[in-house]
Amino acid sequence: MQWNIQALVKRFNGKLFNSGYELLDDHHVDHLCTLTAGKPGGIGFLHHPKYSVELYQTQASLVLVPEDFRPTQPAAAILMGVAHPYRCFALLMEEINHSRMDAKVGVELPAYMGQQVVIGANSYRGAFSYIGNHVVIGDNVKIYPQVYIGDHVTIGSDTLLYSGVKVADYTVIGRRCILYPGAVIGSGGFGFFTNADQSYQRIPSIGNVVLADDVEIGANATVDAATIGQTSIGQGTKIDNLVQVAHNVEIGKHTGIAAQAGIAGSTKIGAYCRLGGQIGIAGHLELGDQVTALGRAGITRSFKKGQVTLSGTPAFEHSKFLACYAQFKKFASSRRKDI
Repeated sequence: MQWNIQALVKRFNGKLFNSGYELLDDHHVDHLCTLTAGKPGGIGFLHHPKYSVELYQTQASLVLVPEDFRPTQPAAAILMGVAHPYRCFALLMEEINHSRMDAKVGVELPAYMGQQVVIGANSYRGAFSYIGNHVVIGDNVKIYPQVYIGDHVTIGSDTLLYSGVKVADYTVIGRRCILYPGAVIGSGGFGFFTNADQSYQRIPSIGNVVLADDVEIGANATVDAATIGQTSIGQGTKIDNLVQVAHNVEIGKHTGIAAQAGIAGSTKIGAYCRLGGQIGIAGHLELGDQVTALGRAGITRSFKKGQVTLSGTPAFEHSKFLACYAQFKKFASSRRKDI
């Protein structure tokens, strides 16, 4: 893939620093790279001053730097000042990724497709994929090998299902979603009642899962179907690998959930929340908008007003947690002196 440097300057509203040689209109770069592994023709980026040594040593042809950066010594690379170097670099990465995805078109055999299935233009179905009955799939959807899609599923345009994804009956997936390998959407919830003899009787999940547009579900993450009604994930929400979302959970838009988090049934989570790794949230709770839960927090009560940072188990306001922890450390120190 090639980019014209002058075109990149216009695209990112950039500013070129002294490159040490004349920049021609047809000067191109053709790949992305790190500063340490940079080679001629490559584009790298600097997002923190601590990597300045690598900047002056790199053999990359172009480096994106913060717009307020001022070089302290000559650099072999052309330096382009932009507002957000990492963001600009990520946009170029996305271009490469799309070019690879766009190359995937058609059907690899063997693949199974049921009755009354509608598939949009420019779709891709990998070998050993399975599509059930009464399924509607939009344009530019990529279904990689060994994906299972049950009956009455709807998948929006430009969505990507990587190998091994399982989508249960009646699931609704929006546009531009990404489901990473091994994700399971719509599995039965963990619902039981106890019989007189203390044995368990399963409560079936006859609801479904609804993923809004631009949702991402990480590898081996699971989103359970609702007992009745729906489990819903809001627009733009990103869920990391190995996350468990239980039945009837509702998650608002643009919330991020890190790996190994677990959310119990019927809990409601607001928009723009940030939930750290290995957190646990008990069932039937409600978190308002803009809640941040630090890693390993155990949330056992509701914080409906939102706009709070939580930590600890049971979780409470992080500022109070730090104050309590300071006293705990003093107590431990004093006890050592007494012994």
